Amino acid sequence: MAIEDKKKSSPQRERTKRELKQSFIELIGEKGYSHVTVTDIVKRAAYNRATFYLYYFDKSDITEDLRSEMFEKIKHTSMERYPEERTVLTRRMGTDSFDLLTFVYDNRSFFNLYLKEDTIPGLHHDLPRAIYELLEKMFTFTAVGEHDLNTPKFKLYMAHGTAGLILEWVESGYEDSPAEVTKQLIRILQSFAKGFTISRKRLSGEE
Repeated sequence: MAIEDKKKSSPQRERTKRELKQSFIELIGEKGYSHVTVTDIVKRAAYNRATFYLYYFDKSDITEDLRSEMFEKIKHTSMERYPEERTVLTRRMGTDSFDLLTFVYDNRSFFNLYLKEDTIPGLHHDLPRAIYELLEKMFTFTAVGEHDLNTPKFKLYMAHGTAGLILEWVESGYEDSPAEVTKQLIRILQSFAKGFTISRKRLSGEE
């Protein structure tokens, strides 16, 4: 856990952490994760080592904070537009139904790290795991036909398929627009689901 988690947040602290993490992302993209040092990060961010250690213990700590932040944002941007406990019909969904693809596009420097061989350890598991956790804890689907879409195995299949399509888009250099990729995902969803409801209480662990 980052040291800063133990302290009261402030705009200045959040800005400093954001700049340190952005510099970290840039350096991984340039030279590979294993070759980035704390010294590299603070030089790129124009801070000193003492500032870094106000917020993080070491390189592993900033890595954990970055992965955790992006993991939660993937989930948030996948569902924030949906109403609580109200059926969403897939035939009525449009490119403004969710912001996940726009989020990926706006954070290209981070998602490009999925393409690097020397990247953040465990990163390749994060995107499908975040999507699966969201589907399993929050989404209840109504199927086209008699199929059961709410089993863990089917939701795992959906999560890996969605992550695969997104990473294929990343690998293409974001050839299509976020809106076009969103349309593709919606068309796939429409082929097997009439609609769905979500429960944020289940995600937060509330009864």
